[in-house]
Amino acid sequence: MEALLPRFRAAHTQVLGVSVDNVYCHANWGSSLGGISFPLLSDFQPRGAVASSLGVFLESAGITDRATIIIDKEGVVQSQVVNQLS
Repeated sequence: MEALLPRFRAAHTQVLGVSVDNVYCHANWGSSLGGISFPLLSDFQPRGAVASSLGVFLESAGITDRATIIIDKEGVVQSQVVNQLS
């Protein structure tokens, strides 16, 4: 995603990473990659609320499938690619 940021910006879009991990995990993950320049959302409390609304929360495991979801400015999902872990 980091390499594609200029293309997303040119298309007037915002890249946002979302996971059920806490902000400390996000900080460590970003650091392990040498830093990232897009925001990360912690879907921690209530756990998985955002992921559930997008149909990618695996409640029994408490994690999400890995997915790339494109949502337009009206909040409508335009594309969803899920790399299922389950």
